[in-house]
Amino acid sequence: MRLYLRMAALAPLVLTGCAQQDAEWAQRGRASLVGLDQSSIRMCAGLPSGTVKDGSSEIWMYEHAASPPGGVPPPTLTLPPGLNVGGQAPSGYCRVQLRFVRGKVTEVQYAGATDIGNARDAVCGQIVKTCLGYSAGGHDTVARASHQ
Repeated sequence: MRLYLRMAALAPLVLTGCAQQDAEWAQRGRASLVGLDQSSIRMCAGLPSGTVKDGSSEIWMYEHAASPPGGVPPPTLTLPPGLNVGGQAPSGYCRVQLRFVRGKVTEVQYAGATDIGNARDAVCGQIVKTCLGYSAGGHDTVARASHQ
């Protein structure tokens, strides 16, 4: 029982730390993706879920529904007489929108329910993290960015 109480007390701290890391990735993505070409984006982020022509530019969209940060759901603790504590996983949704002009990213925007707690745009971090520090042929920089 004591172990469950400790886990229930520590879970919000662990999950908050993971959400903060995701929020940092999202913030860094706003700047570091600018300038990447379409081929590089396809290599680090995969194929977009949708594309739209917008005048002389093109917008690619990537979507993600939130799972608990770090993939760890908070534990549920049942206390007598049947009171459940914890167990509610953070949820959210992010659409990353990349604007391309002449084949290069010029703008990165996030839309949807992107925050987890106070961690702004945390839901979006998982989408952009593999592109942080990416350069054509620079696969080691992708690995470094995803482990930071």
